[in-house]
Amino acid sequence: MEKNIQNINKSLNHGGIDYLDFLRAMDERLRPRSYLEIGTRWGESLACFRCAAVCVDPEFQLASSALTARGETHLFQMTSDEFFAGVDVRRLLPRGPDVAFLDGLHWFEYLLRDFINVEAAAHPGTIILLHDCLPLNARMALREFIAGPASEPTRLAWTGDVWKMLFVLKKFRPDLDVRALDCSPTGLILVTNLDPGSDVLATRYEQALSAFGGWTLDAETLDQLWELYPLLDSRAVLDQADGLHHLGLRRFPPACTPAAVADLRAAFAQRAHRRLAIAG
Repeated sequence: MEKNIQNINKSLNHGGIDYLDFLRAMDERLRPRSYLEIGTRWGESLACFRCAAVCVDPEFQLASSALTARGETHLFQMTSDEFFAGVDVRRLLPRGPDVAFLDGLHWFEYLLRDFINVEAAAHPGTIILLHDCLPLNARMALREFIAGPASEPTRLAWTGDVWKMLFVLKKFRPDLDVRALDCSPTGLILVTNLDPGSDVLATRYEQALSAFGGWTLDAETLDQLWELYPLLDSRAVLDQADGLHHLGLRRFPPACTPAAVADLRAAFAQRAHRRLAIAG
């Protein structure tokens, strides 16, 4: 019997698989052709994807293993604001990214700007992943990191106030498909049905900051946050063969690399030769 993917978790904890394991599964099952990452640091999330990648971080501390899985990696050691102001993503990834992972500075206004810029560079089938948007308590949702008590299992987890982004998407972008997954330690948000031509968030940027920037995560707001989008069971999603399809995600078509084009030409030539041989 198939597991129930939808699992609204009232106990406020993330009992799903680690978010890095979910990223690896996405790469394996969806085969993205290109990847954009804001906030790379050590490269753990970058190492989950084998396709061409563009990475932005003001202070890379990459492990060598993060670079060995692909033939093309573009590293920009700068803030995301500097990157989007000076770099045309489409010159590096002509189609736009298939997958974008936003895990930069854990401040709401930065994530909002990153989302606006990434959607503008995306294609309609791009998947945007938002990290750290489902904190478990007020401590980890502070704008500055403070470790929790020794008794707290997630005492070193820090989300900042990027959780406010979910309220923004709910209010201003109901056209987007937003899915919340219980990936440990702080949740994973999948956003699809993007509109690269939309200017809604850009034109309402100041309105969004005014509406939500001053919010703090008290108990009532925390409950409201977790009620915005049904929390999905990440283990059940991956346990089912069509679990990602259930979320509206499909494998991306193969990239037309020179090698792929050469293989196709060779295959067509071989078929033509066989037809001639049969006809003769």
